[in-house]
Amino acid sequence: MSAEIMTIKELAAYLDITEGTIYKKVSNNEIPYAKLGTLLRFPKWAIDAWVSENTTQPPDALFDEFAKLQSRYHFKKWLQSKGIAPAGLTAPPLLALVWIRGTTPTPTVPWA
Repeated sequence: MSAEIMTIKELAAYLDITEGTIYKKVSNNEIPYAKLGTLLRFPKWAIDAWVSENTTQPPDALFDEFAKLQSRYHFKKWLQSKGIAPAGLTAPPLLALVWIRGTTPTPTVPWA
């Protein structure tokens, strides 16, 4: 594969998609390409720019929700490793479990 110009087969391997998908995108003008006679060629810089432009980022709220769920999961696993059933645990005993000396426990439980 040339570092600057790719064939359909090289592009398919580069993007990890089928050649058929590339042909569809070319016919719909959805992907940048150059036509040299009957040959299709794809400049790597144009493909990289196209991928960057078409990459979406999930909203921050989704990342926050994932972090909260992951934290809750690991905390429940930690409780289970201590022989404590997380379902029956109420706020006061929970705070006594996680209270760190020198800190003031908070009355709210964010993972409940």
